[in-house]
Amino acid sequence: MRYVFDPEVLAQVVRMHMDLPVEEQVEAVSATLKKIYGDHVHPGQPWMWSTAGGIMCSISPLHVSLNEYVLFCGTAIGSEGHSGRHRATIYDAVMSGELWTYQAGGLERTVHRAGELARLDPGTSNGSKLRPGAWLLEYARGNVPSLFPFALGDTLFSTLDLTDLRQQLGISNKLMLKEAVAWLKERGKPFQPNLAALKPALVDTATWGRVRTLRRADLN
Repeated sequence: MRYVFDPEVLAQVVRMHMDLPVEEQVEAVSATLKKIYGDHVHPGQPWMWSTAGGIMCSISPLHVSLNEYVLFCGTAIGSEGHSGRHRATIYDAVMSGELWTYQAGGLERTVHRAGELARLDPGTSNGSKLRPGAWLLEYARGNVPSLFPFALGDTLFSTLDLTDLRQQLGISNKLMLKEAVAWLKERGKPFQPNLAALKPALVDTATWGRVRTLRRADLN
């Protein structure tokens, strides 16, 4: 399977800009990802509501294809619910605030702080809470079309927000088309990201960069 993005690179980009206010952080992360991934990243997409598994947040996509997506997501006031059980691996690089998760039957929560990378494996799930002011760079790798029923279910059967439904589908289709064009320009050759745009993070990556693998017993 051909993948463009590396979750560790995405997390490193987040760590590069952690000293900025959130609004500036979003712009800086977008610009750095554009330098690294070129035509595979499309900053400046509108912010939209997303309600999935009871978790309400706002999202702004950067990339959507059949086997990957990258987007900003978060909430100013906090939200919690079910992570979903997916056919793709979901990574969340915490930009600010905290992401809390817990297992079914778990008596303790897992806290993911700014600079850390959380991972949800295929076929697993969890209880998730975005604390007030939590903003994430989220990356999915795997069967992206299979994620849409969960992503849109609450909109179709609860909020009935058809404006955001049309917007999500429209932007997803637009970015998928852009990705197809980028792939044709590369003529099927392996994509080489511009990793020279990465700078050393101003944090201890051994501490901040650990990936928490959240399997069936450790729900995302």
